[in-house]
Amino acid sequence: MNETNKKTTEMIFKIIKHDYMVLSVLALLVGIAGGFGAIIFRDLILLLQHVFFNGGTPLNNTLGVLVVLVPAIGGLIVGLLVFFFAKEAKGHGVPEVMEAVAVRGGKIRPRVAVVKTIASSVCIGSGGSTGREGPIIQIGAAVGSAIGQLLSLPPGGVKILLACGATAGIAATFNTPIAGVIFAIELILFELKTKSFIPLVISSVTATIISRIFLGQEPAFPIPIYHFISPYELAFYLLLGLLAGIVAVFYIHVMYRTEQFFEKIRIQPYVKPVVGGLCIGAIGLFFPQLFGVGYETMSGVLNETLIGGSIVFLLILCFGKIIANALTLGSGGSGGVFSPSLFIGAMLGGAFGILVHALYPGLTATYGAYALVGMAAVFAGMSRGTLSAIIIVFEMTLNYNIILPLMFACVVSDAVSTFLSKETMYTKKLTMKGITISHDMEVEVLHSILVKDAMVQHVVTVTEDTTVRDIVHLMQHTGHVGFPVLDNKQRLVGVITQKDIRSALLEEQYEVKSNEIMSTQVVVGYPNDTLHTAVDRMMQYGISHLPIVDPSDTSHLVGLLTKADVVTAHHQSSHSRPMHMRLNVHTFFRRNKYKK
Repeated sequence: MNETNKKTTEMIFKIIKHDYMVLSVLALLVGIAGGFGAIIFRDLILLLQHVFFNGGTPLNNTLGVLVVLVPAIGGLIVGLLVFFFAKEAKGHGVPEVMEAVAVRGGKIRPRVAVVKTIASSVCIGSGGSTGREGPIIQIGAAVGSAIGQLLSLPPGGVKILLACGATAGIAATFNTPIAGVIFAIELILFELKTKSFIPLVISSVTATIISRIFLGQEPAFPIPIYHFISPYELAFYLLLGLLAGIVAVFYIHVMYRTEQFFEKIRIQPYVKPVVGGLCIGAIGLFFPQLFGVGYETMSGVLNETLIGGSIVFLLILCFGKIIANALTLGSGGSGGVFSPSLFIGAMLGGAFGILVHALYPGLTATYGAYALVGMAAVFAGMSRGTLSAIIIVFEMTLNYNIILPLMFACVVSDAVSTFLSKETMYTKKLTMKGITISHDMEVEVLHSILVKDAMVQHVVTVTEDTTVRDIVHLMQHTGHVGFPVLDNKQRLVGVITQKDIRSALLEEQYEVKSNEIMSTQVVVGYPNDTLHTAVDRMMQYGISHLPIVDPSDTSHLVGLLTKADVVTAHHQSSHSRPMHMRLNVHTFFRRNKYKK
């Protein structure tokens, strides 16, 4: 009996120590933290709105013209917090989470969670035209990452807990447990594996239960049941999807142009949000619907109860939100683009719905249905998270009757956005930093490593006067099969390869100098090229050694990239990157025969 108990105990401990069990238990903790974090964040925003708007709300306050100053005051507080405590808290959050997964092994500084919570609460509470979902994603991710780092988990484990935090934030904020998991898979991890899927579900369910206990079980947007009236109506949803894709790309363009504009302004970074805040205040003076997140206005459109809900008014709110959100975040504010994209889509869809229903009342649903589909379509075009868009709007409204046009418009918007813009709202920020992220589930890691991070900087070279005999000795001593050739001024003038040496040896030309047999047509690369670009160049010219030169002076050698360096870089990255970003480089080089 004792032996049986001993074996049972050993089996239990073995199960507990298993990676799946450890990550599942930790995911439960992250889910609890994410659920309570979302509640605290929401309540903090409501409290600060009460303070900033003198007991009122952004839509209803007694400040009059003084309301112009409110976002500027909030902007100053946000600017100081971000500048002095955590620069990562600036902007909309999700790109920073994606960057942590792609290049930092899932590591986010723990302080980011605290600073982002306060900064985004102040920004939204003071009327900043931004969303709360992007911040809660970053906050939850920072909490998950901090737990993983505290327990010294390997990079893979840290990234899974980071994604669990993001999942918990979305699930608790929107009461959308399925969408939370899909978002993490589609836009954070880019992978679907049991090891990550189980913790994601546990975290999402836990956060949603906590949210429902304290905030209720109602969907985020209670709306009437809209129906798909006629198959002919798909033509109108097709057109709405086209418009949503175009608007989504315009939104991305305005956001980053605004950010670039503020970067060029020569004032202290913490003052820039004040300038943006004054602009927001001026806009909000005439259109208070553009202050803050805008849930009340969205709900009004979805339920067809918005006062003044004409085509012109809804289009003003649609494009006004694009400008206001860009001013808030581009100037250095802290918030998100998730809710603003839903707001923009609801206004666009509502305006479009009013028009088509007036023209074809017997064939179309009322404008609330088009507002609902527009929400998802603009988010799909903006993020390329099409499945997330479909699921999240369905869970937010619990309206399955309109799922067909919802799916159709989202994929059309995604296709249009992909055609018009290579980057999404989330990936463009990373591309500007030299980090390439693809939304396909199989992305080559070579796309996201720069040559300067893989090349050899201390290059073994030969001179123009080095003889074949000396080069052979150098090959035997170093194991290298090729060398760049420099002149007496240390300028790159050629490359000598194993093939060149072999030809000289066959003719017994031992004392021939390198400048007589070297290749003078040198194929070169540059430090800021990606490894994918460098490998393509090596394949094109059939070489296995690529001299890396200074772009401003192509005769100045700064490094050397070889097939072995590419393989090494891949091997190292495979231990810190998700499965979707790995590439079997060994197979790649075998498949594409290289000349020595």
